[in-house]
Amino acid sequence: MNASQAKQQNDRWLQQQGLPFNPSLPVIEEPSELRPRSAQKVATRAYVLSHVIGVGYGRTGDEMMDFLRDADLLDDLTFEERKFLKKSRYIQSDRSWSACQAEAVHGCAWALGLVSTAPMDACPDTLASLFPRGNPHADIATARLRSFDEIYLRADLNYRLHWAARQARFEGAQFPLPEAYIQLRRHALDWIIGLPYDWDDIPLDT
Repeated sequence: MNASQAKQQNDRWLQQQGLPFNPSLPVIEEPSELRPRSAQKVATRAYVLSHVIGVGYGRTGDEMMDFLRDADLLDDLTFEERKFLKKSRYIQSDRSWSACQAEAVHGCAWALGLVSTAPMDACPDTLASLFPRGNPHADIATARLRSFDEIYLRADLNYRLHWAARQARFEGAQFPLPEAYIQLRRHALDWIIGLPYDWDDIPLDT
């Protein structure tokens, strides 16, 4: 599958769903330009994020750092995540941001084949149980990804859904799924297919 094929297939899907789409929206990077992350990196990222989420549900940053240390995942925090967990206090927007990272975990879980949600489905209630606290390294070692073409196609779709959700916001219209959720799923999938940026620096322009 190339970028043009992904765009054409997803534009058709958006039309069939009655969702807005922009035929002028460019294609994403060609597969030959990408360096996909391994299943082990994706699983590690999901486990780390599943700890960061704890702040969104009332935990302290110190508690989550301790859990990550016990799981031997402390070194896998990004710079921004480490800075976030070291904050001395959290305001409501901090906790909301943290809780929303579940959507990035959702993107990772889907790519790992652990959930089978459709593009516009809500995050499953069982998500937290897929990445339990404790030592995750046996699960990480055996992690497997869906095919690259499947993930690439979904990444392209989330890029187009992100545009549609943002456009709806600009127009004051309703959209079936919150823009922030789509953006975070896109963030995860763009990183997984191998955009040449670290997690903290993934560009999310539309």
